[in-house]
Amino acid sequence: DGEQRYGPAREVESSGPVEAGPGACTFDARHLYTKKVCGPGSVRAVSYNILADTYAQTEFSRTVLYPYCAPYALEIDYRQNLLKKELAGYSADLICLQEVDKSVFVDSLAPALDAFGLEGLFRIKEKQHEGLATFYRRDKFSLLSQHDIAFSEALLSEPLHKELCEQLAKYPLVQEKVLQRSSVLQVSVLQSTTDPPRKLCVANTHLYWHPKGGNIRLIQIAVAMSHIKHVACDLYPNIPVIFCGDFNSTPSSGTYSFISSGGIAEDHEDWVSNGEEERCSMSLSHPFKLLSACGEPAYTNYVGGFHGCLDYIFIDKNALEVEQVIPLPSHEEITTHQALPSVSHPSDHIALICDLKWK
Repeated sequence: DGEQRYGPAREVESSGPVEAGPGACTFDARHLYTKKVCGPGSVRAVSYNILADTYAQTEFSRTVLYPYCAPYALEIDYRQNLLKKELAGYSADLICLQEVDKSVFVDSLAPALDAFGLEGLFRIKEKQHEGLATFYRRDKFSLLSQHDIAFSEALLSEPLHKELCEQLAKYPLVQEKVLQRSSVLQVSVLQSTTDPPRKLCVANTHLYWHPKGGNIRLIQIAVAMSHIKHVACDLYPNIPVIFCGDFNSTPSSGTYSFISSGGIAEDHEDWVSNGEEERCSMSLSHPFKLLSACGEPAYTNYVGGFHGCLDYIFIDKNALEVEQVIPLPSHEEITTHQALPSVSHPSDHIALICDLKWK
Protein backbone atom coordinates (compact mmCIF):
# COMPACT_ATOMS: atom_id res chain seq x y z
CA ASP A 1 0.00 0.00 0.00
CA GLY A 2 2.92 2.29 0.75
CA GLU A 3 4.15 1.68 -2.79
CA GLN A 4 0.92 2.55 -4.49
CA ARG A 5 0.23 5.54 -2.38
CA TYR A 6 3.04 7.53 -3.91
CA GLY A 7 2.39 6.27 -7.43
CA PRO A 8 1.49 9.61 -9.00
CA ALA A 9 4.19 11.53 -7.15
CA ARG A 10 6.82 9.10 -8.42
CA GLU A 11 5.76 9.61 -12.01
CA VAL A 12 5.96 13.37 -11.64
CA GLU A 13 9.41 13.05 -10.17
CA SER A 14 10.82 11.06 -13.01
CA SER A 15 9.99 13.57 -15.73
CA GLY A 16 11.67 16.82 -16.72
CA PRO A 17 14.55 18.46 -14.93
CA VAL A 18 13.65 16.69 -11.72
CA GLU A 19 15.78 13.74 -12.81
CA ALA A 20 18.62 15.40 -10.89
CA GLY A 21 15.98 14.68 -8.31
CA PRO A 22 15.68 14.51 -4.57
CA GLY A 23 17.18 11.03 -4.24
CA ALA A 24 16.65 10.30 -0.56
CA CYS A 25 14.37 12.92 1.01
CA THR A 26 14.75 14.33 4.51
CA PHE A 27 11.35 12.90 5.42
CA ASP A 28 11.86 9.31 4.19
CA ALA A 29 13.08 8.08 7.58
CA ARG A 30 10.26 9.92 9.35
CA HIS A 31 7.68 8.13 7.21
CA LEU A 32 8.79 4.84 8.78
CA TYR A 33 7.18 6.06 12.03
CA THR A 34 3.97 7.26 10.39
CA LYS A 35 2.92 4.48 8.03
CA LYS A 36 -0.47 4.07 9.66
CA VAL A 37 -3.05 6.49 10.95
CA CYS A 38 -2.96 6.32 14.75
CA GLY A 39 -5.79 4.74 16.78
CA PRO A 40 -9.08 6.33 17.89
CA GLY A 41 -7.80 7.57 21.28
CA SER A 42 -4.82 9.30 19.66
CA VAL A 43 -4.27 12.33 17.45
CA ARG A 44 -1.27 12.82 15.17
CA ALA A 45 -0.57 16.53 14.79
CA VAL A 46 1.74 18.25 12.32
CA SER A 47 2.85 21.89 12.27
CA TYR A 48 4.81 23.11 9.25
CA ASN A 49 5.81 26.41 7.66
CA ILE A 50 5.89 25.31 4.02
CA LEU A 51 7.60 28.44 2.57
CA ALA A 52 5.26 30.50 0.42
CA ASP A 53 6.03 30.62 -3.29
CA THR A 54 5.64 34.40 -2.96
CA TYR A 55 8.88 34.38 -0.95
CA ALA A 56 10.73 31.40 -2.49
CA GLN A 57 10.99 32.75 -5.99
CA THR A 58 12.09 36.34 -5.58
CA GLU A 59 15.45 37.43 -6.95
CA PHE A 60 16.46 38.14 -3.34
CA SER A 61 15.61 34.58 -2.28
CA ARG A 62 17.50 33.03 -5.17
CA THR A 63 20.66 35.11 -4.74
CA VAL A 64 20.80 36.13 -1.07
CA LEU A 65 18.58 33.91 1.12
CA TYR A 66 18.95 30.52 -0.58
CA PRO A 67 21.93 30.82 -2.96
CA TYR A 68 22.87 27.22 -2.09
CA CYS A 69 19.56 25.83 -3.36
CA ALA A 70 19.38 24.55 -6.96
CA PRO A 71 17.07 27.00 -8.78
CA TYR A 72 14.78 24.23 -10.07
CA ALA A 73 14.24 23.08 -6.48
CA LEU A 74 12.75 26.49 -5.60
CA GLU A 75 10.15 26.25 -8.34
CA ILE A 76 6.58 25.84 -7.23
CA ASP A 77 5.79 22.57 -9.02
CA TYR A 78 8.93 20.88 -7.77
CA ARG A 79 8.34 21.94 -4.16
CA GLN A 80 4.63 21.08 -4.27
CA ASN A 81 5.29 17.55 -5.48
CA LEU A 82 7.80 17.02 -2.71
CA LEU A 83 5.48 18.57 -0.14
CA LYS A 84 2.47 16.47 -1.12
CA LYS A 85 4.58 13.34 -0.89
CA GLU A 86 5.89 14.44 2.52
CA LEU A 87 2.49 15.32 4.00
CA ALA A 88 0.71 12.25 2.63
CA GLY A 89 3.30 10.00 4.27
CA TYR A 90 2.66 11.42 7.74
CA SER A 91 -0.87 9.92 7.93
CA ALA A 92 -1.81 12.85 10.17
CA ASP A 93 -5.13 13.68 11.84
CA LEU A 94 -4.38 17.40 12.15
CA ILE A 95 -2.07 19.47 9.97
CA CYS A 96 -1.44 23.15 10.65
CA LEU A 97 0.44 24.91 7.86
CA GLN A 98 1.83 28.42 7.61
CA GLU A 99 2.89 30.41 4.52
CA VAL A 100 0.32 28.77 2.28
CA ASP A 101 -0.28 30.54 -1.04
CA LYS A 102 -3.96 30.68 -1.87
CA SER A 103 -3.41 28.97 -5.23
CA VAL A 104 -1.29 26.27 -3.59
CA PHE A 105 -4.11 25.56 -1.14
CA VAL A 106 -6.83 25.50 -3.78
CA ASP A 107 -5.08 23.76 -6.66
CA SER A 108 -2.54 21.56 -4.94
CA LEU A 109 -2.82 20.82 -1.23
CA ALA A 110 -6.57 20.67 -0.68
CA PRO A 111 -7.18 18.18 -3.52
CA ALA A 112 -4.11 16.07 -2.67
CA LEU A 113 -4.91 15.82 1.05
CA ASP A 114 -8.60 15.34 0.31
CA ALA A 115 -7.62 12.07 -1.36
CA PHE A 116 -6.00 11.00 1.93
CA GLY A 117 -9.14 11.78 3.94
CA LEU A 118 -8.31 15.29 5.13
CA GLU A 119 -10.58 18.32 4.98
CA GLY A 120 -8.88 21.72 4.70
CA LEU A 121 -9.64 25.22 6.00
CA PHE A 122 -7.81 28.29 4.75
CA ARG A 123 -7.33 31.79 6.15
CA ILE A 124 -5.57 34.43 4.02
CA LYS A 125 -3.36 37.24 5.34
CA GLU A 126 -4.91 40.10 3.43
CA LYS A 127 -1.75 41.97 2.40
CA GLN A 128 0.53 39.02 1.70
CA HIS A 129 -1.51 36.71 -0.54
CA GLU A 130 -0.49 33.80 1.68
CA GLY A 131 -1.96 32.49 4.88
CA LEU A 132 -2.75 29.60 7.18
CA ALA A 133 -4.27 26.20 6.50
CA THR A 134 -5.67 23.67 8.97
CA PHE A 135 -6.49 20.16 7.81
CA TYR A 136 -8.35 17.57 9.88
CA ARG A 137 -9.10 13.90 9.26
CA ARG A 138 -12.75 13.59 8.26
CA ASP A 139 -13.43 10.21 9.79
CA LYS A 140 -12.03 11.33 13.16
CA PHE A 141 -13.34 14.89 13.40
CA SER A 142 -16.12 17.13 12.26
CA LEU A 143 -15.94 20.92 12.25
CA LEU A 144 -18.16 22.58 14.86
CA SER A 145 -17.15 26.20 14.36
CA GLN A 146 -14.43 28.58 13.17
CA HIS A 147 -13.16 31.63 15.01
CA ASP A 148 -10.39 33.15 12.88
CA ILE A 149 -9.12 36.67 13.52
CA ALA A 150 -6.61 39.18 12.18
CA PHE A 151 -4.70 40.46 15.22
CA SER A 152 -4.83 44.14 14.26
CA GLU A 153 -8.55 44.10 13.52
CA ALA A 154 -9.44 42.13 16.67
CA LEU A 155 -7.40 44.47 18.81
CA LEU A 156 -9.30 47.49 17.53
CA SER A 157 -12.80 46.10 17.32
CA GLU A 158 -13.31 43.32 19.86
CA PRO A 159 -14.35 44.30 23.41
CA LEU A 160 -12.36 41.29 24.57
CA HIS A 161 -9.10 43.20 23.94
CA LYS A 162 -10.25 46.59 25.24
CA GLU A 163 -7.82 46.66 28.17
CA LEU A 164 -4.83 45.59 26.06
CA CYS A 165 -5.81 48.11 23.43
CA GLU A 166 -5.89 50.92 26.00
CA GLN A 167 -2.49 49.87 27.36
CA LEU A 168 -1.04 49.77 23.84
CA ALA A 169 -2.39 53.23 23.04
CA LYS A 170 0.17 54.62 25.50
CA TYR A 171 2.91 53.47 23.12
CA PRO A 172 2.00 54.98 19.72
CA LEU A 173 5.12 53.76 17.90
CA VAL A 174 4.54 50.17 18.92
CA GLN A 175 0.80 50.44 18.42
CA GLU A 176 1.36 51.58 14.84
CA LYS A 177 3.67 48.62 14.14
CA VAL A 178 1.23 46.12 15.62
CA LEU A 179 -1.64 47.55 13.58
CA GLN A 180 0.38 47.46 10.34
CA ARG A 181 0.92 43.71 10.56
CA SER A 182 -1.46 41.43 8.69
CA SER A 183 -0.76 38.40 10.91
CA VAL A 184 -3.74 36.14 11.55
CA LEU A 185 -4.87 33.44 13.95
CA GLN A 186 -6.88 30.48 12.73
CA VAL A 187 -9.05 28.79 15.36
CA SER A 188 -11.17 25.73 14.64
CA VAL A 189 -13.34 23.80 17.07
CA LEU A 190 -13.47 20.12 16.17
CA GLN A 191 -15.62 17.35 17.54
CA SER A 192 -14.62 13.70 17.70
CA THR A 193 -16.80 11.59 15.40
CA THR A 194 -16.28 8.43 17.47
CA ASP A 195 -16.66 10.09 20.89
CA PRO A 196 -18.84 13.22 20.40
CA PRO A 197 -18.41 14.75 23.91
CA ARG A 198 -14.72 15.03 23.00
CA LYS A 199 -13.93 18.40 21.43
CA LEU A 200 -10.70 20.14 20.51
CA CYS A 201 -9.79 23.78 20.00
CA VAL A 202 -7.11 23.84 17.29
CA ALA A 203 -5.28 27.14 16.87
CA ASN A 204 -2.73 27.96 14.17
CA THR A 205 -0.68 31.13 13.69
CA HIS A 206 2.40 32.73 12.16
CA LEU A 207 3.75 35.61 14.24
CA TYR A 208 5.69 38.67 13.05
CA TRP A 209 9.14 37.68 11.76
CA HIS A 210 11.59 40.51 12.52
CA PRO A 211 14.52 39.52 14.80
CA LYS A 212 14.00 42.65 16.89
CA GLY A 213 10.21 42.31 16.92
CA GLY A 214 9.93 40.48 20.26
CA ASN A 215 7.72 43.26 21.67
CA ILE A 216 5.36 43.06 18.67
CA ARG A 217 5.15 39.27 19.02
CA LEU A 218 4.28 39.62 22.70
CA ILE A 219 1.31 41.83 21.82
CA GLN A 220 0.24 39.41 19.08
CA ILE A 221 0.45 36.40 21.39
CA ALA A 222 -1.47 38.28 24.10
CA VAL A 223 -4.30 38.84 21.62
CA ALA A 224 -4.08 35.19 20.53
CA MET A 225 -4.29 33.84 24.07
CA SER A 226 -7.25 36.09 24.97
CA HIS A 227 -9.04 34.96 21.86
CA ILE A 228 -8.30 31.26 22.48
CA LYS A 229 -9.48 31.73 26.06
CA HIS A 230 -12.74 33.20 24.73
CA VAL A 231 -13.26 30.11 22.54
CA ALA A 232 -11.99 27.37 24.88
CA CYS A 233 -13.24 28.78 28.20
CA ASP A 234 -16.32 30.90 27.39
CA LEU A 235 -17.85 29.43 24.22
CA TYR A 236 -16.85 25.79 24.86
CA PRO A 237 -15.97 25.53 28.54
CA ASN A 238 -12.94 23.38 29.30
CA ILE A 239 -12.13 22.08 25.86
CA PRO A 240 -8.48 21.14 25.31
CA VAL A 241 -6.30 23.40 23.21
CA ILE A 242 -3.68 22.50 20.61
CA PHE A 243 -1.82 25.62 19.48
CA CYS A 244 0.47 25.17 16.47
CA GLY A 245 2.51 27.59 14.47
CA ASP A 246 5.61 29.42 13.45
CA PHE A 247 5.98 31.72 16.46
CA ASN A 248 9.25 33.23 15.20
CA SER A 249 10.38 32.90 18.81
CA THR A 250 13.18 30.82 20.29
CA PRO A 251 12.79 29.01 23.63
CA SER A 252 14.64 31.88 25.37
CA SER A 253 12.13 34.48 24.13
CA GLY A 254 9.42 36.29 26.06
CA THR A 255 6.76 34.84 23.76
CA TYR A 256 7.79 31.24 24.49
CA SER A 257 8.05 31.98 28.19
CA PHE A 258 4.61 33.65 28.22
CA ILE A 259 2.94 30.71 26.46
CA SER A 260 4.53 28.05 28.64
CA SER A 261 4.49 29.80 32.03
CA GLY A 262 1.14 31.59 31.72
CA GLY A 263 2.52 35.06 32.32
CA ILE A 264 5.09 37.72 31.53
CA ALA A 265 6.43 40.51 33.73
CA GLU A 266 6.60 44.12 32.60
CA ASP A 267 10.35 44.15 33.09
CA HIS A 268 11.01 41.31 30.63
CA GLU A 269 13.82 42.22 28.22
CA ASP A 270 11.64 41.50 25.18
CA TRP A 271 9.61 44.64 25.90
CA VAL A 272 12.72 46.55 24.77
CA SER A 273 13.62 44.21 21.90
CA ASN A 274 13.83 47.15 19.50
CA GLY A 275 15.35 49.66 21.89
CA GLU A 276 14.15 51.94 24.66
CA GLU A 277 12.11 54.21 22.35
CA GLU A 278 9.88 51.27 21.50
CA ARG A 279 9.45 49.92 25.00
CA CYS A 280 5.86 48.93 25.80
CA SER A 281 5.96 47.32 29.21
CA MET A 282 2.94 45.51 30.55
CA SER A 283 2.30 42.38 32.53
CA LEU A 284 0.19 39.73 30.82
CA SER A 285 -1.30 36.40 31.80
CA HIS A 286 -3.37 33.55 30.41
CA PRO A 287 -5.11 30.65 32.18
CA PHE A 288 -3.77 27.69 30.18
CA LYS A 289 -1.21 25.06 31.14
CA LEU A 290 0.60 24.59 27.86
CA LEU A 291 3.53 22.39 27.00
CA SER A 292 5.65 22.22 23.86
CA ALA A 293 4.84 18.68 22.73
CA CYS A 294 8.00 18.32 20.63
CA GLY A 295 10.19 19.93 23.29
CA GLU A 296 12.82 22.44 22.20
CA PRO A 297 14.69 21.04 19.19
CA ALA A 298 18.05 22.63 18.33
CA TYR A 299 16.35 24.11 15.27
CA THR A 300 13.15 23.94 13.21
CA ASN A 301 14.38 26.54 10.69
CA TYR A 302 17.74 26.11 8.97
CA VAL A 303 18.90 28.63 6.39
CA GLY A 304 22.34 29.86 5.35
CA GLY A 305 22.48 32.73 7.83
CA PHE A 306 20.37 31.40 10.70
CA HIS A 307 19.16 28.31 12.47
CA GLY A 308 16.91 28.14 15.49
CA CYS A 309 13.80 26.68 17.05
CA LEU A 310 10.83 28.82 15.97
CA ASP A 311 7.99 26.32 15.52
CA TYR A 312 5.96 24.57 18.19
CA ILE A 313 2.93 22.41 18.88
CA PHE A 314 1.67 23.57 22.27
CA ILE A 315 -0.75 21.24 24.00
CA ASP A 316 -3.05 21.50 26.96
CA LYS A 317 -1.28 19.38 29.58
CA ASN A 318 -4.41 18.97 31.70
CA ALA A 319 -6.16 17.09 28.92
CA LEU A 320 -3.53 15.75 26.53
CA GLU A 321 -0.25 13.89 26.76
CA VAL A 322 2.50 13.13 24.29
CA GLU A 323 2.56 9.54 23.10
CA GLN A 324 5.50 9.93 20.73
CA VAL A 325 7.44 12.65 18.97
CA ILE A 326 8.52 11.74 15.45
CA PRO A 327 12.28 12.41 15.38
CA LEU A 328 13.45 15.33 13.29
CA PRO A 329 15.80 14.62 10.38
CA SER A 330 19.45 14.26 11.42
CA HIS A 331 21.80 17.23 11.21
CA GLU A 332 23.61 15.33 8.46
CA GLU A 333 20.42 15.04 6.39
CA ILE A 334 19.59 18.72 6.83
CA THR A 335 23.08 19.87 5.83
CA THR A 336 23.67 17.42 2.95
CA HIS A 337 22.90 20.27 0.56
CA GLN A 338 24.26 22.92 2.93
CA ALA A 339 20.95 24.27 4.28
CA LEU A 340 17.20 24.41 3.57
CA PRO A 341 15.32 24.40 1.24
CA SER A 342 17.09 21.88 -0.98
CA VAL A 343 16.40 19.31 -3.69
CA SER A 344 15.41 16.89 -0.95
CA HIS A 345 13.47 19.25 1.34
CA PRO A 346 10.72 21.63 0.12
CA SER A 347 10.87 24.33 2.83
CA ASP A 348 13.32 26.28 4.96
CA HIS A 349 11.46 24.93 8.02
CA ILE A 350 11.11 21.36 9.27
CA ALA A 351 7.73 19.80 10.05
CA LEU A 352 6.98 19.01 13.70
CA ILE A 353 5.02 15.80 14.22
CA CYS A 354 3.73 14.20 17.38
CA ASP A 355 1.17 11.65 18.49
CA LEU A 356 -1.02 12.88 21.33
CA LYS A 357 -3.54 11.07 23.43
CA TRP A 358 -6.40 12.16 25.63
CA LYS A 359 -5.69 11.77 29.34
